[in-house]
Amino acid sequence: MICFAFPLAHEAGLVLKRCTEKESFTIDGVHLTLANFRTRRVLIAQVGMGEAAARDNTETVFQHFRLKALILAGYGGALVPPLKVGQVLVSNNFSSEAVVGFLRMFQGFDFASFCMTDEVVGTPQQREAYAQATKSQVADMETEAVAEVVLNHDIPFLAVRVISDEFSQVLPVGALAAGFNAAKGRPTPLRLLGYLAMRPGEISPFVKFVQGLSLARKNLTRFLEQLNKELPGSW
Repeated sequence: MICFAFPLAHEAGLVLKRCTEKESFTIDGVHLTLANFRTRRVLIAQVGMGEAAARDNTETVFQHFRLKALILAGYGGALVPPLKVGQVLVSNNFSSEAVVGFLRMFQGFDFASFCMTDEVVGTPQQREAYAQATKSQVADMETEAVAEVVLNHDIPFLAVRVISDEFSQVLPVGALAAGFNAAKGRPTPLRLLGYLAMRPGEISPFVKFVQGLSLARKNLTRFLEQLNKELPGSW
């Protein structure tokens, strides 16, 4: 069985809508769904935001399921100017070599080097610093941690990210933190409204970021559908 893992429910949302015969449940705080994704029975897991949550929750998944491959997918930030919102990238430094080789026949994505951060990289200056320090093009908060867990279980791993914010964007980090409870994995709209009422200058960049998520999620889901169709049926 393949596990499609996502840090957040929003990232998984369209994939779940494409699924049928869904059975959702929670194990040790990890939200899981067994479902038919086209003709394949898969496990969809929400492993949480950030290094610690993603590592611990991925370990929980392995404790309860025998997996043949794990695909981690979600949003990522661009560390270099050429990358645009909605562009799908596959990690060439964390993904299993066998899977990377298989993907070379695919279209609609690019390869890139990923780096894991412990913060939202919200300014061009921060992005440039991370790019230079890590020689990477995409930043996220979970890939390296999940990759380490999967490596210990000796199954194929694939890391996929779609760009949610570009190099030149200045993210409203405070508004993003106010609008989402990372520990519980759920939005906090009332807290966000209160925050923005006191800081109206962050409204425009917040709206720009949120608007970009629609295209990002759509493109990510399209790629995962293609991937699910083409991967070996024995997985």
